[in-house]
Amino acid sequence: MVTEEDLIRAIHAGAVTMEQIRETTRASTGCGTCSMQVYHILQRELQNLSRRKIS
Repeated sequence: MVTEEDLIRAIHAGAVTMEQIRETTRASTGCGTCSMQVYHILQRELQNLSRRKIS
């Protein structure tokens, strides 16, 4: 089971696509029911990182 914290760590380490998230964490590689949740976390964290770079 992959936690939200695992996903956030992977994103902050450079995983910026769903494919990279899957490779790095194995999230959404089973049945895929969590794919949308993973996608929303990815988008949120990318926005957060973008805001930090602008500030």
